[in-house]
Amino acid sequence: MSEQDHALRLLQALADPTRLRLVATLLEQPACCEELAERLGLTAPTITHHLGKLDQAGLINRRREQYYTVCETRPGPLQKTLRELVDTAAATTGSEQARLDQARRRVLETFFEHGRLRQLPAQRKKRLVVLAALAADFETGRDYAEAEVNALITERFADYCSVRRELVDERLLGRDGVPPRYRRTGELEVRPLPRPAACEAVAAGGTASPNGEKCDMDTSDKAGRPDLRRRKEWIELYKQARKAAGVYGVRNRESGRLLLGSSVNLHGPLNRHRSELRNGSHRCAELQADWNRLGEEAFTFEILDRVPDALEGLERDAALRQLEQKWLAACPPGDQASYNSSPKIRLRQF
Repeated sequence: MSEQDHALRLLQALADPTRLRLVATLLEQPACCEELAERLGLTAPTITHHLGKLDQAGLINRRREQYYTVCETRPGPLQKTLRELVDTAAATTGSEQARLDQARRRVLETFFEHGRLRQLPAQRKKRLVVLAALAADFETGRDYAEAEVNALITERFADYCSVRRELVDERLLGRDGVPPRYRRTGELEVRPLPRPAACEAVAAGGTASPNGEKCDMDTSDKAGRPDLRRRKEWIELYKQARKAAGVYGVRNRESGRLLLGSSVNLHGPLNRHRSELRNGSHRCAELQADWNRLGEEAFTFEILDRVPDALEGLERDAALRQLEQKWLAACPPGDQASYNSSPKIRLRQF
């Protein structure tokens, strides 16, 4: 064990009131477990547990005397001053920080591509790293309207509602007032990311990101051969992604007309709609005609509402049906503001 590890173990062993009382008692005179329990008013199992911690830290010795095990302090470790212990333990700070920085970089490299977020991680520890990076887009000390927050988030990720909520829940953004104003709190360390670059169209052999944004994610090596390792990374990334249920929409920004859809997994449908529209094969003829006439820049692909992540199975399906009814009531099929001709939006009957 290194000197740094030993110093840390000593400090951890002494960071307990009961163990400090034990050490103080043993400094007066050696004693067995039963004597210590009687002096301190604790049970024998409790004393045995704490003696084991002190023994692991090298603070006590044990020796047999007839039928008893007598404990006594070891003079060496206890001759060190607190300053010596703290200075030695603090020497690990630099290496530990370097390890944390490297782990943070790996997370950002995995979940961001050209400044765009591929997918929110399922693991909270990784998700905090991603959210902190997203929070860096907001200036410290400035108030933002909700529309400004949505616009900044959308530059990096389509599901701005989920990201905005999580930024507030994790106290990276503060929210106050009606209408709400948002401000970066800076409670967690944040590091700025490069601004999103324009993504290339998916080349042959490429793939699309799980959040529906089409980016250059080629899984071939330099010679053009399939890179199985790269492909495996993308499969693992997709498996890590949280499968969110909810209602999405394709909106004509010029007319406000909306195509509604719903899914128990929002990762794929928006990308599928975009791909079909680009290929001229979308099932909704009116939407395809408007797309051909106005161009891609006239349309937005939005996640309108989400089922809470905590709901699963039948509860999730029931909540999704309620969201479907809510949005169908707001934008009924056959209405001038809707591209839908059928209420069966989960079955994609447009």
